[in-house]
Formats: sequence, C-alpha cells, structure tokens
Amino acid sequence: MELIRQAFNCDVIEYYQTPVSVKTPLDALKNIELPPNLHIQHEYHRFHPETDTMFGGISVFTKSSTIVTGLKYKKKYKGHVAKTSWP
Repeated sequence: MELIRQAFNCDVIEYYQTPVSVKTPLDALKNIELPPNLHIQHEYHRFHPETDTMFGGISVFTKSSTIVTGLKYKKKYKGHVAKTSWP
C-alpha cells in the first residue's frame, strides 16, 4: 500500500510541475520560422459596414455577422451583427 501511495505522490508532483502554455495557436506561430512561401498576418483587418465603404458597406457574406469574442480584441475591433431576412 505504501508503494502505491509513493507512486501516486510522484505522479501528482510530476503533474503539477508540468509547464502549461497559455499562448493561443496564432500567438505561438509568431515565434516559429515559417517557410518562405507562407505568411501569417497577425494584425488583420476586420470588416465593419460603417468603416469599410469600398462597396458601400456591403459584405460578400451578407448574412454573416462579425462577432468579436476575445477580451483582448473587443476594444480593438468593433463587432457587427448582420440583418437576417428570416424572422
């Protein structure tokens, strides 16, 4: 019984000493070397009908909303809820 308890304690200690990464997959891609034919845009542009006036604020995806859920980007990007034709 004592041997099982010691093995359990070792497993618990190993579990709590395991490092945890809190980076998102996109943030993790900033630090790796990419092939020359691959480019990741970290500061991207979000569509909003009030600010994107190239086509009169009309999106290609007319029934698709732009919802910002991350706390980091809520202040940076304004969300947009698309009008639906179905009640």
